[in-house]
Amino acid sequence: GFVWPFLYPDSEWDFRLEQVRSINVSGHKFGLVYPGIGWLIFREKADLAKDLVFEENYLGKTDSTFTLNFSTGSSMVLAQYYDFVRYGRAGYTYIMQNMQTNARALAEKLEAMGRFEIIGPDEEQLPLVAFRLAGDPGYDEFDIAWQLSAERGWMVPAYTLPPNAQDVTIMRALVKETMSREHVDTLARDIEEACSTLSKKGGAHESERKKIVTGPGH
Repeated sequence: GFVWPFLYPDSEWDFRLEQVRSINVSGHKFGLVYPGIGWLIFREKADLAKDLVFEENYLGKTDSTFTLNFSTGSSMVLAQYYDFVRYGRAGYTYIMQNMQTNARALAEKLEAMGRFEIIGPDEEQLPLVAFRLAGDPGYDEFDIAWQLSAERGWMVPAYTLPPNAQDVTIMRALVKETMSREHVDTLARDIEEACSTLSKKGGAHESERKKIVTGPGH
């Protein structure tokens, strides 16, 4: 919700589409605010599952809420308002376009290595790169994620897809506003070096594999 309206203002993506029942807007990802703020908007009340609603009578009357945090500070709310006023639509559009440009540059570098297959279309895409190994080089995507984390400190997750595609493993690099072209070049080089290291030594050691998290959400 923070990306599409700025990158593709003429694209119908919201409640104008019948299949869209809710919209998630993450202020602490693409809203440029530190963690703690986001919005989840439902098309209609019936779309909100009852087990997500919490009823409380904190101030003398019963209110219903489905917020994830009951009581927090207001600093992130103030920061979000500040960014709205400071950047405006033009500013957020510029930032999102820059993120998209860097994401495409990363995709091009990964594709040029000849080791990976890029997942998803290039025409309309979020500022992220989803990719997987092309062929079987003797190691897998989880090995690459481990090697990148252990050697270079990069958090590039690898995970299996949902049911009916659970045999497919992909990696995902989220390109945010803090990731410059220099960072893109560095990440691409580190991925290439991680693959070269794995080609020589093989996949992660059994003791390392026990530390690799492969469950849902990772």
